[in-house]
Amino acid sequence: MQSSSAGAVPRFVCRPLPVERFVLPAVRLFDPALGLDTVGDLAVSDGLIRAVGPDAARPDGAEVLEAYRGCTVFPGFVDMHVHLRSPGQEYKEDVASAARAAAAGGYVMVVGMANTAPPVDSGPLAAWVLEQAALGADVLVGQVGAVSRGLRGEGLAELRELVDAGVVAFSDDGLPVANADLLLTALRYLRSTGRPVLLHLEDRSLSIGGAMHEGAWSARLGMRGIPGAAESGPLAQALEVLRHACCEVGSPSVPGAVANRVTPLHIQHLSAADSVRLVGKAKTEGLPVTAEASPHHLLLTDERVQSFDQNYKMNPPLRSSSDRDALVAGVSEGVIDCIATDHAPHASHEKEVPFEDAPFGTVGLETAFAALYGGLVVPGQLGLGRLVDALSAGPCRCLGIEAPRLAAGAPARFCAVDLDEKWVVGPGDLAGKSRNSAFLGERVQGRVLMTVVEGARRFVRERSM
Repeated sequence: MQSSSAGAVPRFVCRPLPVERFVLPAVRLFDPALGLDTVGDLAVSDGLIRAVGPDAARPDGAEVLEAYRGCTVFPGFVDMHVHLRSPGQEYKEDVASAARAAAAGGYVMVVGMANTAPPVDSGPLAAWVLEQAALGADVLVGQVGAVSRGLRGEGLAELRELVDAGVVAFSDDGLPVANADLLLTALRYLRSTGRPVLLHLEDRSLSIGGAMHEGAWSARLGMRGIPGAAESGPLAQALEVLRHACCEVGSPSVPGAVANRVTPLHIQHLSAADSVRLVGKAKTEGLPVTAEASPHHLLLTDERVQSFDQNYKMNPPLRSSSDRDALVAGVSEGVIDCIATDHAPHASHEKEVPFEDAPFGTVGLETAFAALYGGLVVPGQLGLGRLVDALSAGPCRCLGIEAPRLAAGAPARFCAVDLDEKWVVGPGDLAGKSRNSAFLGERVQGRVLMTVVEGARRFVRERSM
């Protein structure tokens, strides 16, 4: 991983497994960040990709995995927005179960949010989560530190202590950093660390009591809605704060002179068309801002809420078809840098209440690729290269860390997928503790067959023939 200017590096850890020696023969090797799209072998030994391509040499004694012949191999997926629920809510999910879910979806690396119980607002708590990952996680786990003490938005958390513990970024996700002065202070304080601030955008005076998007369907269903302005309004303010931070060290019109001296700002789970427009404009100005969208916002709309299925309740809410189209265009054009699941597990008894009373959130690690491939790539709305980049290298660029890649000498972090397999998402396909998936019952395409992390098979599924 790349070092920050402060010396301490972000930590990503998983449980150690014996390294393996194997070959995937005659597979499609697809890595858009390297411009790689060819058929050949992929050889793994001693935790590394040893050879890749049509003339790849096979290590002595390597097991040839014929069952995977003809599948597609991608650099492993990275999710920079996952709720591990640990510490404090392990009945919903824990570090090990979230990692199992991630491996089942082709992810090799996940980043846990800080809005746990208690919040991860100090170095010892961040270190504890990473220790749990080192003991039981099948994929690499990184941790986000809180921006404010107790997520209260009043004073800074122990930022330096969190940096020293190895957090990869800072966020109060689940709650907004509504105090502009606090945000500016955090951006100033973190300049030397190389860590971005990740923002959940929500004007709570507009969203309070809301259960879904404010629009035709909320009116028809008689529910209080949450307007897109509850997201785009705080975004405009945050960008003004970022612009001011840039002006403190140089002109924002000269990106190269500014970006490496200003704490980057990353916008979480964009959902509204106006937000996409604002991010695009900020990027043309050269502001150091990145953004993510979630699979459910890219594929589903507020019309789904007429079923009163509580798994369609999330924050920000599913929005209109025009918002969805703007998000897809944003990903396609690179205005939105990456796709993150916002994996938010809840126990069944918490969701099985009237829609307005149910907690916000859906799980997404196990279904993200298949839902997006079948829903966007197959019908031609998004290119495969752009999807894979948004799931793999894109989040790593946002975090300033090394991305998985299909190259000789790189750590063996990849997934093998059958792009032709179609399947209907059922509870048995969810490897985590919770079943609150917005894609239950959906027909999707593309099945993860294997996930390899640090040269060991962390997830294996029998291939359907």
